[in-house]
Amino acid sequence: MRTLFTTSRAYLTCAMLALGALLASCGGGGSSSSAATQYTSVAMAGELLTYTVDPVALTYSYTITESQFGLNGKTGSGTLVRNLDGTYSPSGIPNARLVILPNGLLLGAVRERFGAAVVTVPIIGMSSPVSTIDALATTYNYMHRGCLSAVCSTDIGTFVIAANGINGTWSSCPSANPGAGACASGGRSGTLVPVGNGLWQMFEGTTNVGTAIGFNSAGQNVLLIDLKDGRAGGLGIGLVVGSQQTLLNMGPQTTDGTWIAGTSDGNWAVFTASGATITVNSIDGIPTPNAQPVAISANTPWQGMATTPAGGVGFLAGNGVYVLETANGYAELGVKVR
Repeated sequence: MRTLFTTSRAYLTCAMLALGALLASCGGGGSSSSAATQYTSVAMAGELLTYTVDPVALTYSYTITESQFGLNGKTGSGTLVRNLDGTYSPSGIPNARLVILPNGLLLGAVRERFGAAVVTVPIIGMSSPVSTIDALATTYNYMHRGCLSAVCSTDIGTFVIAANGINGTWSSCPSANPGAGACASGGRSGTLVPVGNGLWQMFEGTTNVGTAIGFNSAGQNVLLIDLKDGRAGGLGIGLVVGSQQTLLNMGPQTTDGTWIAGTSDGNWAVFTASGATITVNSIDGIPTPNAQPVAISANTPWQGMATTPAGGVGFLAGNGVYVLETANGYAELGVKVR
């Protein structure tokens, strides 16, 4: 199967240019922490894991805590090489990048046998998930990546969490932003139940469909959901990444800088953004010197979203999280480096 990174080098360059302009600027930069930090993380394949990074010893390790592929308790570890841009290259996954943001967010990758083959998938994590439903309650834009019977798809939409005592309720609306109105088609709803350590079990009716964690930085929430819904017509095995809905303002305070992004096919790209345009620097470490700047449209199809000339739709959070649903149905996940 092809993603925008595997069709051709020229096509990859244009597609990456388009998607990169959706990245957020706040919260970038490498970490100068002198101690190992553990991040509660979600892999794009649909795994929940704890991921520990020591930027002084230049080591990483992880344990898969919830798996849909029989990997519960599976561990991995390795060494890191620090790059000039403040990112790290993890041993065993030479094209991937690990990025630690000062606000407690992590972007990285794991390589395991998820299904029939050993594959590389991006992960995103947070060091200090919020622990109350009031801290999670808001309206989010989301990207959903789910797989059922080895068939994967990506979609975007809106997701609302409301407090209900110590528990919460959730509702989602694919491909639309209903605001205070009802979802026109495909809406789902359920409850959130705390299980400790910032983890929330997500139920649709009586079915446990995933595990959610949340984070707040500079007044804007990020929501991560590890999906484990294998029912026919269910949410699938994968993840949801949500950001609190807010107006996207392009310019020096929102997009300018250097960015890293990983894909659902395991490719990685580095690019720079200036205002509403971006220019790709490299794909999987291979420079793209002839790349041309490409502009994107902000706040389309609704507030906080953005659309690329190639037909991709994504969103960004003020703390630096970026996601994109590409025009051919694949997923991109990234953060700002600086």
